[in-house]
Amino acid sequence: MSIANLNMPVTQILFIMSLLGILSGIFSCSDRKSGFKPGVLTPRGYYVYAGKAYFYGGFSNASLIELTEADATEFEVFDQRFPGNEYAAEYAGDNKAVYFAGRLINGADSKTFVILDYGLGKDSNSVFYRHSVLSDDPANFVKIEGGFYKDSRHVYRGSYIVSDDPVNLKYLGQHGYIEYFSDSKGIIANDIRIDSVDVNSFVPLAHGYSKDKSQVFVIREARLEKVTNADAGSFQVVSKYFTKDSSNVFWRGTEMQEASPQTFKIISEEFHCSCDDRQIYFRNKKIPGADPGKIRAGKRLKYCNENEIVFED
Repeated sequence: MSIANLNMPVTQILFIMSLLGILSGIFSCSDRKSGFKPGVLTPRGYYVYAGKAYFYGGFSNASLIELTEADATEFEVFDQRFPGNEYAAEYAGDNKAVYFAGRLINGADSKTFVILDYGLGKDSNSVFYRHSVLSDDPANFVKIEGGFYKDSRHVYRGSYIVSDDPVNLKYLGQHGYIEYFSDSKGIIANDIRIDSVDVNSFVPLAHGYSKDKSQVFVIREARLEKVTNADAGSFQVVSKYFTKDSSNVFWRGTEMQEASPQTFKIISEEFHCSCDDRQIYFRNKKIPGADPGKIRAGKRLKYCNENEIVFED
């Protein structure tokens, strides 16, 4: 179609053509030596061009890497070798080397390499997590419940060793986002160990809480913490943020000063607002002057902070 046939001013056409030229220059990441020029629509992945192998990061990570160790004549993406494997397109190799996400896996043997999971594979000599050796026991490296893996010596979650006692490992189940196991030394919660625990009385609870016969624990921001002053025998999870026992109420594992568990109520989980028969609390602090007796039924909370609680009119 010629410019004369387009129903728009010539100046506008020239502007669009200029803009397309600029965008093409921005998004056409090229290797000047080889002439390989992935454009804006080139998907992330592996490519062979002019006798060389490349990995292109794609639009959101537009880097072009020449795989200098690869033999382009033997190079293939592993989705051809492992059809149907959802992670296979991240792997590629020739008759010797293996690559994951465009980087060489040092020491991996292409001829015996198999894909286990995202970033996890093994050959006849080693197990690799991404680009590093994870285990030297590939013959016994298997997937277990909860998405963990084990060999004859260790238990793994991702790149972490979470137990050195695979023989006594027992799966306790999933609670929320946490997978629980026990071994002869303690409890494993995802990749966090709880060793100062009585395994026989251990009970996982909701929202990252757990307890044994004498202690209460909470996993918060990938850290294990003990809930101080909590009575394990009467401890219960009320909601995501609030818990209580026979004597105390807790907000995110922190004791709420003088709160009564017998009359405790959540006003708003969203605003971290609660009360008992004497006080109104924001998080774990009393709101000065706030009177729970003045809360009117049916009124919607507008906001709550450390200074006041306000309901809609």
